[in-house]
Amino acid sequence: MSTVAFRAGTVFDIDGKRYTLLRLVEDHIWQAEESRTKRIQELTEEKLRQLYVQGQLRFTTHHDAAPGAHSNAVPTYSPEQWEQAKVRRAYVMATLSLPNTRHALLPAITEVWEKLREPAAPPNPATVIRWKNKFINAGQDITAIIDHTHKKGNRHARFPKEVEEFVAQAIDVKYMTLERGTIQDTFEHALTLVLRENKLRPAATQLPLPTRRMVTRMIEAIPAFDRYAARHGQMAATKRFRSVQRHRTTAAPLERAEIDHSPLDLMVIDDETGLPLGRPYITACIDDYTRCILGLHVSFEPPSHLTVARCLKQAFLPKVALANEFPAIKNEWQAHGVMRELVVDNGTEFHSASLENACYSLGIEIHYSARKTPWFKGKVERFLGTLNRAVAHGTPGTTFSNIFDKEEYDPSKHAIVRYSVLKEIVNTWIVDVYHQQVHRTLGAPPAAVWSKSISPDEVLVPEDPARLDAILGKSEVRRLTHKGIELYGLLYNSHELTGLRRKIGEKLDVEIRVDSSDLGEIIVLSPDKRQLFTVPAINREYASGLSEWQHRVCKRFAARHLEQYSPEGWLEAKARIADLIDNELMHKKQKTRTRIARYKEHQKAPQLPTPPAELAIKHAPLPPPEARPECPPVVTPVPAHASDAAPQVEATPVTPRKFKPIFRERLTPIADMNEER
Repeated sequence: MSTVAFRAGTVFDIDGKRYTLLRLVEDHIWQAEESRTKRIQELTEEKLRQLYVQGQLRFTTHHDAAPGAHSNAVPTYSPEQWEQAKVRRAYVMATLSLPNTRHALLPAITEVWEKLREPAAPPNPATVIRWKNKFINAGQDITAIIDHTHKKGNRHARFPKEVEEFVAQAIDVKYMTLERGTIQDTFEHALTLVLRENKLRPAATQLPLPTRRMVTRMIEAIPAFDRYAARHGQMAATKRFRSVQRHRTTAAPLERAEIDHSPLDLMVIDDETGLPLGRPYITACIDDYTRCILGLHVSFEPPSHLTVARCLKQAFLPKVALANEFPAIKNEWQAHGVMRELVVDNGTEFHSASLENACYSLGIEIHYSARKTPWFKGKVERFLGTLNRAVAHGTPGTTFSNIFDKEEYDPSKHAIVRYSVLKEIVNTWIVDVYHQQVHRTLGAPPAAVWSKSISPDEVLVPEDPARLDAILGKSEVRRLTHKGIELYGLLYNSHELTGLRRKIGEKLDVEIRVDSSDLGEIIVLSPDKRQLFTVPAINREYASGLSEWQHRVCKRFAARHLEQYSPEGWLEAKARIADLIDNELMHKKQKTRTRIARYKEHQKAPQLPTPPAELAIKHAPLPPPEARPECPPVVTPVPAHASDAAPQVEATPVTPRKFKPIFRERLTPIADMNEER
């Protein structure tokens, strides 16, 4: 998916009518011309952004307007195609600002090839120009320069698989050793292995002899670092391939952004019960040049692909709903858009093929920082520390990052910040405080730097926000049958999928995109990747609004405590968990309450089913006071030698014992939550 911006010449559709932006007049008002009637209509930038976020405005890109041209709804290519496209993109980016002449392009092409050593020889300037034109015309979408040569020509290797295996064995034995055998030694050893095999075969099944060119080609296919490490040792390879780079600086907004997570040093209480829930996680994305926060996500969900996707989605889109969600915020959160570079650490949530392909399809280049090098993304690290000190430290309920600072302070007994209030506090502090205060490095407020450094027509946004969930969603491949698509034990089906089976075949494998926070529906890609289908779950009463983690908890609860393994049992388990959570919240430890908060965070009250009648807790009415039996007094035994005159019987108060109510069923999902953490 390419990126676009509101600028002169941009074409888009509103309610089936096509418009072209002509010019920006004063007071942030655009004049748009309708293509059919040529009428001029004036639209404010705020109105355009609202229509875009709501899905009523759809951009028309270059490939959409071309007759007969089709683009994949979601980019899905093999890892080899992605790697080759990244190499081509490196050449395109290095020559993007250069004139298309051989004299101007050759030095840049040579410089990139010296760094990458891919392909085997430097590409011709004419080839790079062709890549540039495709890349620019597609709105800098990397999928425009994907290699499709696998679809043509001879797709079979010249040599049988057995010959390739013998050559690979010879490379391992002769070339990839500390004895550093030559290519000729490797070639001769490969010949020996094949000739030895041919002596055991009949004449009709003789293997062809490998060539020196084949051996050389297979050796060059091994990464240079791996070749050098095998022949000279790991330490020597690390030293030889080291690199020294200066500190990276940026010159414009959205040129580079950093993203990271951090637990907030603040104990949060439940909105309903008032009990401490634990420490929430903050995921933040910051613009390198202006220090403005592009996106933020606050939840009890540990760092995962889901939290990264939510943060990036907020970073890409305009914050048009902020004023309605938090009316107390006075200023506008202007910072948004698709960045050109995204710096991440080596967390597992960032090493995702779905995330990487989504970023590259939007023209974002991902940079992974080295292990134990937080300074590589120091701006977001410092911001998270500033946020903790400003919002958490000094507030009742702060946990103190350093345990020696706690002294006699117990955060769980002083936590007074409700979860809903915390999200309002964080957003208000970012928009009205952090963005408006003078930044020590910038010498000006981040919001002011953003306004002066970038114009609205330079802010790139995703072409179609409705497809953003599909691109950022988790990718899975499932079989489509007459029952539909099965995912995590849930079935999904629709009339569109029935039509797809009738058109293509009875059974076929399709790619789906899953939002881990809501299993109520999935997005199915057609086999040609040109159409998207939103398919609901058959058991919507159970799956709607249910997260993947909640689903695992319900399945385990139903299997262990209800001895049921069907969707009906999961629905019953969901109802019981919803009924038990409030009771268990009053008795469990803080760590357990944090997991319960994670479970409740994804819940939507209208979608929780009413517990079945047979599960309802029935309380018998208490009899009137006059009908209640009186407890006899407790008789204390008197020793035999005691005086007869002394009172022998006295009533003593009965110490109440703490018994659990017999009508409260001792089923609890907490053990299931603990195992699924």
